[in-house]
Amino acid sequence: MTGLTHSSAPRAGLSTNALVTAADHLLNPPGDTTLTPGVRARAAAMLLRLALDETLDAYWQMVSPRMTRSNGRTRMLCLQWYVAPSVARQWYAVWSALSAACHHHTYELPPTPAEVRAWHQDVSELLRVLAAGKV
Repeated sequence: MTGLTHSSAPRAGLSTNALVTAADHLLNPPGDTTLTPGVRARAAAMLLRLALDETLDAYWQMVSPRMTRSNGRTRMLCLQWYVAPSVARQWYAVWSALSAACHHHTYELPPTPAEVRAWHQDVSELLRVLAAGKV
């Protein structure tokens, strides 16, 4: 499997590299930011999840274009038959954690910057593995 680049361009908007970089800037802001750490962490989680979604769309477009018509859960569940099971499991775990972090829950705290930094590393690695064809 080759041809999928880490910088796959989303249909409209930023590339996945730009999304990951923007998330990194939110997690490591310059000293004069007015956003609170919780807001920055949630925004970074949204960008990271979008990077995963866009990369998965690009992957399915390359491997099986008909899969792009399926919903997100189906695309993730089918991933285990196309990549190493450990990659598919990690993809689902990170995507699920980011999805939970993206939504505001009344009785839950927002994700901490440390949590999102860990997911940032996971997302970067997953994008790199899928792009390199090491699956």
